[in-house]
Amino acid sequence: MLDEQITKTIPSNISLIEIPVIRNKKIYFIRAKERVDQENKNYLRSILIMIDNELVTTNFADTVVFLAEIRKFERGNKQNYYTSIEHHNGDLNLKVTLTDGYIYISTVEALAIIEMHKHALQGMSLIRIVEDELIMTAEMIAHYLNENQMLNKKS
Repeated sequence: MLDEQITKTIPSNISLIEIPVIRNKKIYFIRAKERVDQENKNYLRSILIMIDNELVTTNFADTVVFLAEIRKFERGNKQNYYTSIEHHNGDLNLKVTLTDGYIYISTVEALAIIEMHKHALQGMSLIRIVEDELIMTAEMIAHYLNENQMLNKKS
């Protein structure tokens, strides 16, 4: 019954696309893309961050906050929600705490995440995400990704 509710929630003209960002750390963007054939246009409806099969952000605003924390990497901030600054192997790194542990993100990897985010937005209209973001639960996304065999694949 829950599966039926989930499938009905994600419209058929919306596809979730897993975009590899840093493969060896299993960092991905999950982009919800809406295709409107009448207009011959693609609209971005959401973009989320997934690390090691865990959805870190659940809406576009949270993704923007996560990316802002990464962008201000070296300054650090004790009020950061997603990241903390930590010395690891003699280097300054971002530490992202996950449900089952944590990962470290280096300065170069942080820059790569920002760059990949810019590329992930290219060619997409942002108007629908600003006006009417597709709100998805972690369960909805997990169901979609499992159904399309996008989780637990070897990189």
